Amino acid sequence: VLSLGKWIFIRTTALVGSFFLAGAVATRFGEAAIGAHQIAFQLFFFLALVLDSVAIAGQIIVARELGAGRTGRAYEAGARMIWLSVVAGCAFAFMLLALAGVLPRIFTGDAAVLHEATLLWPLFALMQPLNGAVFALDGVLIGASDGPFLALSMVGAFLACATVLLVALEAGWGIRGVWAALVVLILVRLAAMLSRFRRGR
Repeated sequence: VLSLGKWIFIRTTALVGSFFLAGAVATRFGEAAIGAHQIAFQLFFFLALVLDSVAIAGQIIVARELGAGRTGRAYEAGARMIWLSVVAGCAFAFMLLALAGVLPRIFTGDAAVLHEATLLWPLFALMQPLNGAVFALDGVLIGASDGPFLALSMVGAFLACATVLLVALEAGWGIRGVWAALVVLILVRLAAMLSRFRRGR
């Protein structure tokens, strides 16, 4: 537990740190911006928990197959889990886009907050298929006990996200800039973990 857990702790700290910094930057753009950010943030984590159910299954299956020495079957199971998560993410993206005028109003009736939510919504919705792939890959690599890579790649993604957030703050990009930085976070993680998975490491 300790050998893998310390790396997962670093990974999780960097992930939470990204959202912590995103919230801090969103606050600098005003009350309406942080209000809209919180709506998307809460829905993001709700959907992440749903997508994580596939990742947990992938983690268990991959670990079992690798433990039995069946690396080919572990790879096939991992690929299957990734595609299942991407399909689920696409379904969530479609749902979020279709309900773009409805979901934010469940949280607030404030016109300024709703306007800010409209600005970030396409980025939030369209990142869901990426999230699906990232969460599944995360589970697959945890199942393969690839903790050091998960930690280091997440730290790299955090640095990329933090850089875009600071640029967004200086350039006054507003809430779109904040969520663009979060998309960068997901894209960097996806590129790193997918490359790792394809190499069979």
